[in-house]
Amino acid sequence: MKNIVKHLATAAHRALAHLPMGQRRTSPPLPAVILATGLAFGLAAPVAAQQSGGLGAVVQADILPGWQTAQGTRMAALRLRMAPGWHTYWRVPGDAGIAPRLNWSQSQNIQSIEAIWPRPEIIDQNGLRSFGFTEELILPLRITPRDAARPMAIIGELNIGVCRDTCVPADLQVSGALRGGGAEDGRIAGALGQGAQPAERHGLQRATCRLEPTRRGARLTLRATLPPVGAQEQIIMELPGSGYWISNSRTWREGGDLVAEARIRDPDRGAVGINRSAVSFTILSGSQMIEAQGCTAG
Repeated sequence: MKNIVKHLATAAHRALAHLPMGQRRTSPPLPAVILATGLAFGLAAPVAAQQSGGLGAVVQADILPGWQTAQGTRMAALRLRMAPGWHTYWRVPGDAGIAPRLNWSQSQNIQSIEAIWPRPEIIDQNGLRSFGFTEELILPLRITPRDAARPMAIIGELNIGVCRDTCVPADLQVSGALRGGGAEDGRIAGALGQGAQPAERHGLQRATCRLEPTRRGARLTLRATLPPVGAQEQIIMELPGSGYWISNSRTWREGGDLVAEARIRDPDRGAVGINRSAVSFTILSGSQMIEAQGCTAG
């Protein structure tokens, strides 16, 4: 417990250090620091973006402490609140934007954290299509403790993009103590209800993919046989663990097939090869989000 208090206090002092000099206050004794930053008893107060230049008024972050599940994990959430008209990005930003990076490595008594992304909005702007969240994102986090009998300290370093007319990067720190059973939170439950559903439940019959070499990498074409899932259907392909850059896909319908095409490049300019069983894809529409993994040759 002493280590948790120490790390929470360190996070609080870091947040204070990034305030303009006129807004800093002399640090109170340790318990008051923790209470003043909302880190005690499973609460977390907003932590401003750490760049100067007014981003603290644009985006704020905090932890919703959530509840302990019957499986022994913790269902909490990261909450990002943005000023009116501003948005941030989904895990795949699309044609424009900044992919979020969430680093939880400084957390204490936490074995793993799984982010469960809710369905993003499809944002069409200046001829570009991106995926994100306007004014608020509640990102559920499934947390597995190392020792379920001890409290957990969640400490995150967030690198995100926030946009209105233009996009700017924002670096934030957020911290919270997770202890006790907690209580179910309708905000987290609502975000979980917006998570991806298995594509098989929506009639996916098969998925094939074809890789063709190009001068600067490769072209990946995926064909999914399934009924329409709504307006503005878009396939987002991902190659987890490959290290490849993959473009936003061009998606169209051919009868009962939804077809997508994306460009792939190796950052080291080497040859591109894929493991078809590892290809994951999300089908996003204006009303649904479904996902699948793996494709066969075709």
